Amino acid sequence: MNDILVNEIKSIGNFSKEDIELFFSFLEESFIAKGDHFLSEGQISHYVAYITSGLTMHYEVHDGVEIPRAFRIENQWIGALKNFGNREPADSAIKALEDTWLLRISATNLQKAFQLQPKLIALKDHYTELSFIKNMQHGSDLAMLNAKQRYYKFMRESPDVINRVPQYYIAAYLGIKPQSLSRLRKEK
Repeated sequence: MNDILVNEIKSIGNFSKEDIELFFSFLEESFIAKGDHFLSEGQISHYVAYITSGLTMHYEVHDGVEIPRAFRIENQWIGALKNFGNREPADSAIKALEDTWLLRISATNLQKAFQLQPKLIALKDHYTELSFIKNMQHGSDLAMLNAKQRYYKFMRESPDVINRVPQYYIAAYLGIKPQSLSRLRKEK
């Protein structure tokens, strides 16, 4: 079992050792090579996954350009919640920006876990709420902060990501031109 994930689960709710073991019994190890996809646009989203090592980018393609929605690193979850388990094709994609190792769970197995131990639904609620809050905050930042403020906030909140992601992806994520990002980086 992954100790960091176990401790995180314990902090979310009053889960027994048996509850945690049940949840882990449904997780399977998986690997995505750098550049490969966890989920492609148009694909049915069957899994969510916890990153044990690596880096991924959740993105949409607009006018042929990949626009990042989120970057996820070790000890974070990935998935297309909008499409997860509902049999609708994904309107976004998730790819590995580094070789990435995962603990993944299928929609079917997640439902089995919930049926066997309903209080595990608290995990889904917690992670869904976190995802919602992060997405709302990013949208608010794009609308309310200038480019410099967005960049410094990203540096402050994601120091483990900033040097691992290509700069053109960071610029697209922050809604600024790569040249502007280059100028901001020189200012620090």
